[in-house]
Amino acid sequence: MKQNQLLVLLFAFVLALAGCAAPGAGTAPTGEATTAGGGQAVLIIPEEPATLNPYLAVAAIVEQVADATVVGLSYVDASGEFQPELAQEIPTIANGGVSEDFLTVTWRLRPDLRWSDGEPITSADIVCTWEAVTDPNSGTVLSTGMELIQSIDTPDELTAVLNYSAVNNAYPNQFANGIFPCHAIGAPDDMENWAWNRFPVAAGPYVLTQWNSGESIVMDRNPNYYEEGKPSIDRLIFAIVPDPGAQMAMMVRGEGDIHLWPGAGEDVYNSQVAGVASLAEIPGQWNMALRFNLSQPFNNDPGAEPPHPFLGDLRVRQAIAHATDYDLITNEVNEGTSPAVTPFEYGWYQCDVERVYTFDPERAAQLLEEAGFVDTDGDGIRECRGCLYAQEGQRLSLQMDGYTNFQPLVQLEEALVEMWRQVGIEATIQNDDFSIIFGSYADGAPRKTGNFDILVYDSSLSIEPHATIANSFHSSAIPTAENPAGANYSRWVNAEADAAIESAGSTVDIDTRRAAYCDLAELIAADLPQLHLYLFTEGYGASNRISGYEVSIWGSMTWDVENWVIGE
Repeated sequence: MKQNQLLVLLFAFVLALAGCAAPGAGTAPTGEATTAGGGQAVLIIPEEPATLNPYLAVAAIVEQVADATVVGLSYVDASGEFQPELAQEIPTIANGGVSEDFLTVTWRLRPDLRWSDGEPITSADIVCTWEAVTDPNSGTVLSTGMELIQSIDTPDELTAVLNYSAVNNAYPNQFANGIFPCHAIGAPDDMENWAWNRFPVAAGPYVLTQWNSGESIVMDRNPNYYEEGKPSIDRLIFAIVPDPGAQMAMMVRGEGDIHLWPGAGEDVYNSQVAGVASLAEIPGQWNMALRFNLSQPFNNDPGAEPPHPFLGDLRVRQAIAHATDYDLITNEVNEGTSPAVTPFEYGWYQCDVERVYTFDPERAAQLLEEAGFVDTDGDGIRECRGCLYAQEGQRLSLQMDGYTNFQPLVQLEEALVEMWRQVGIEATIQNDDFSIIFGSYADGAPRKTGNFDILVYDSSLSIEPHATIANSFHSSAIPTAENPAGANYSRWVNAEADAAIESAGSTVDIDTRRAAYCDLAELIAADLPQLHLYLFTEGYGASNRISGYEVSIWGSMTWDVENWVIGE
């Protein structure tokens, strides 16, 4: 969930305008190249990574730095498609890399690959990586399903045949976090203490040459990088600058090239760094949605039955959807966001689904009339008069539950209250601390126990979405005391949806999976267990002297660093 950073933004801009910086800021060397190619680039990061071993940490800062030196068999491009990196190609059934039962996957390395120390990269290194990551004492926290691999055969130095115990949908990015060099690491059960973690012998475009704790991390070009003529820039300097104002001041003075900017607002940012840098923004992964509870709340039964007195009737959900002004929300209420209709708005699984219930207050009112909700006392709010599930005379009033300390969410909720009132629906707002709204079943969290009307918050999908999708929409994933980890908070039961999810989970074929997910997307848009509204934007500040830089929602700030050029 995105956090409100308005105060941070204001503080940063004030310091930038004043030309101020925190003590010690701006001490990292700045790039000096004035012609295309060569030179050094300064990348501003807010904190120091504890390690450069991606398998030992989930902290985003590790990826921001490690991606410049550690590469894997594959990567995800800016459009969300899997691409080969150290591998010759992504294994598929069509190219013979995946067996018909999806339990055998064959990876073939590019020929003549070498580690940064000159040693050859072979299939044995893939085996070493698997053995290290799956060791129970390694400390691994990021395994991408490697526990499903039963064995790896290496018929030659370029070929690794992975034998699985079960279908692994995540196999394309199985080793995207990097592979280890057998000759330069320690024992698997001592992974947390490897010297490699801070000075990796790796295969990426850069090699770490200096680590000045609390100040900077320096990397130079890897002479053995597999892409001929790359990288162009000679040196990267990761300047560790915790203070947002100091970071901004460095960009204003031209002392930084790439900036991990925590806020949003392209126009405001660019006005501060005019002529020096600009903010590169794209739609991000965070998808704001309303989650309707289809079951009755506060009845000590977290299951799907009986139906919610109001939301259990599809016509009421449709009316809410028709009463919501989506253009107003994205253009004024939460300006700068991008419209979203389903969870599948980006990546290889993106689905082009049109909004079924567009903004149409007249249709919303008609649907409510048909559902048996009318305003009999003239106060503007409808009551049940012959409706399906509510008590006769019950006021059509719904509570929205969100989380605190995030002003965009509050602005959204307040706008929805006014929109829905226009068609006779009363809505109230209840925002709670993270620990309450996102708590566990044992904690009695509302979304887990089903004690809510509408949840309002943003969530995201990773490049491999199946585990999240299955746990969010399959009827077997309704949270109960027996299944406390379930995340089908809407209590949605739909046989067609279950079939689509099961189809997507039974194969590794991307086209088949995408088709199944798009079937599911159509069902979500029509049956409305959730109403998706918009995507937040993500951004990085980039110096005008850097070309070839591209922002990706799937990658870190250095995901494509080998393509950057200074002065072109």
